[in-house]
Amino acid sequence: MNAAPITAALLRHQARRAQNVPTVSALVGPRGLGLRAWRAWAEVDQRPCAIAFSAELIAVLEAWVGSAFSTATPAERAVEWLAAVTKRDAEALAREVERMTRYDLDVLWRALPIDPHAPGAIAAHMILSDRAVGTDPHPAHFVRAIASTTDGLTKVVRAITALYPPNEWPALLLVPAPDELLPALRLLESIATTEPRVPVALALDPDEYERFGTKYPDARVTAFIREGLVEVRGVSGNELNERLRGAGLEPPATAVDRLAADGLADEVATAFVDATRAVRAPTATDLTSDFRSVHEEFLFGQLESMPQTAGLFRPNRALEFRHGNQAAEADLLAETLKLVIEVDGAHYHLTADQFRRDRRKDWLYQKHGYMVLRFLAEDVVSDLELVLNTILEAVELRRASAHPTGAA
Repeated sequence: MNAAPITAALLRHQARRAQNVPTVSALVGPRGLGLRAWRAWAEVDQRPCAIAFSAELIAVLEAWVGSAFSTATPAERAVEWLAAVTKRDAEALAREVERMTRYDLDVLWRALPIDPHAPGAIAAHMILSDRAVGTDPHPAHFVRAIASTTDGLTKVVRAITALYPPNEWPALLLVPAPDELLPALRLLESIATTEPRVPVALALDPDEYERFGTKYPDARVTAFIREGLVEVRGVSGNELNERLRGAGLEPPATAVDRLAADGLADEVATAFVDATRAVRAPTATDLTSDFRSVHEEFLFGQLESMPQTAGLFRPNRALEFRHGNQAAEADLLAETLKLVIEVDGAHYHLTADQFRRDRRKDWLYQKHGYMVLRFLAEDVVSDLELVLNTILEAVELRRASAHPTGAA
């Protein structure tokens, strides 16, 4: 995947949005690569990114609002909004609001020089009322309270865009199931029509794109995705085989097939070649600036390119407990799921003492509530399918245990 032309296309789309032209970017290609490209563009544009895997209205809005809340505390933005409306100094007003009760806020709101029932006013009042009783606003509570009335989507979008500056409006990407494609497009069209400057996009496979255009050739939403088409192409299996053979390496066929099927970014393909070379001729210096080994770098890159795991793991993360005389550190950590991946290279996991050290670390992980998956570096190359499937199963298991069926 060559990121430069994709980023350029997305920047053109954002230029259209800046001119108030409703635009839905359609990232057509392997879904994981579409997701990867959208996150990369959002980083270039220096804005937060919200990803949703469903077309269900409340879930999408919660993801979008939650991403906005992560950029700055809602209370800060609510006070800034109130200062602009009342034409008062924000710092002085913040100190005054901090001492207010909910009754005081109600009195202040009745005196506002604007409609107190406008979405921005409702949102600011809700946020500051929560603060007055010592609670932080939660995205789910915020969305459900505002979206419970008629035109809920419009009110939530207008509330966030009233409180937050445009550069903090999250870039929203939907990665829906094929049977949710039509409602997903309609939802994105509604957001883009409500506030054209909000960046919204859809990631879908080429076959889905073609089938949708054939089934709904004259639909308005079809025109949206045709106008917003951005082709996302990964490194093919043949191209990866050529790179491996060019490096004097015999391609591991199963791994190459899996990578091509999932979607392979150019930089991840490069990391895979390096990891394969390191397996064939390991040295103690197979390290990169951000990873302990090229195998970790490759595995992290591919997990970043898969919809189920994109943005989930972080490399070399310090943990809250000690291992020996220093803080424990995980090779790859999914903090929200307390899931750890350890990649054991040949040079550091061969002796009996090293084996004992790893087992003690595994016990510490379990003791502190972590699930740990431990793989040999060579298996990350030669048995990649099993490695990736195991990680996906563990992710699904941890997510299910965090949100059991029937839980409140």
